[in-house]
Amino acid sequence: MVMTKSRYEIPAFQVETLPHKQPSEYPFYLVFVKWGFAFFGQIFPKAIAKLAFRIFTTPRMRAVHKRTDEVIESAKLFEVLFGKVILKGYEWGRGDRAILLVHGWESRGTALRSFVPGLVHAGFRVVAFDGPAHGNSGGKQTNLPEFAGAVRAVLNLIGPVHGIITHSFGGSTSVFALAHLDNSIAVEKMVLIAVPASTRKVIQDFAKLVSLPKRALEALKKMMHRKLNGLHFHDTDLMESLAKAKVGEVLVVHDKFDPSVNFESAEAIFEKYDHASLLVTQGLGHFYLMKHPEVIRRVINFLRSEDELLFS
Repeated sequence: MVMTKSRYEIPAFQVETLPHKQPSEYPFYLVFVKWGFAFFGQIFPKAIAKLAFRIFTTPRMRAVHKRTDEVIESAKLFEVLFGKVILKGYEWGRGDRAILLVHGWESRGTALRSFVPGLVHAGFRVVAFDGPAHGNSGGKQTNLPEFAGAVRAVLNLIGPVHGIITHSFGGSTSVFALAHLDNSIAVEKMVLIAVPASTRKVIQDFAKLVSLPKRALEALKKMMHRKLNGLHFHDTDLMESLAKAKVGEVLVVHDKFDPSVNFESAEAIFEKYDHASLLVTQGLGHFYLMKHPEVIRRVINFLRSEDELLFS
């Protein structure tokens, strides 16, 4: 049975609901950044745009594990030379079909390890990696096309993959890689967890967050456009790119109360893509839905090609 336009909501009583008001993720000095950008951005738009680009492409932190566990300890480690950067990779299982895990911004490959035991038990080989400037990989800054290039490099190394599980920025980069960097790569199943539908909106939200004036924002867009090698910003939106990628079925997973990526993103992707299913949680926020047993079970069932089990 081929899934098309299926939607399922995990009732709130099945999950440990988190408070809708999340603690602020922004540093205390943001108020000074906003004032400086608003004032100097009018006078020196190009200089402020350059500084804004540096902030936008520099992770504030590298995710680390406070403690190890069996999944981390059991990983087979490998490295990938990507340009001048060495990417750190992790591998589990020996199945004939491979699943790639792609993490989000300021995260790391092993952040998606909750899916590993079930995938390995289902007979999959599972691969993850730390993106440029993330985790244990090299680099200090990265951006959408560069991170997407790292996704392509790992895909070329590990060979054909059956599916990709992505979280947030990892979904944007994975779809960009398949649509714009190597359209010959085909993926049967893709999971998009808490993924933004529009790259342009991400940029606009950032500009609003740091109070970037219009002239400085236009200069910032020109800088970013040069990084896209001729692509227009419209082409970078996940909704547009997904239609150009060789992807079979898509499972969109999103929480109604995600404080980082608005739930409207999930609905937009679901409505735009013909072969999509939508799994909705309530109260798991942006990160906890990756660890919830019911979400993990349904994602694995989706990847096992047993479509009738997805919403059972």
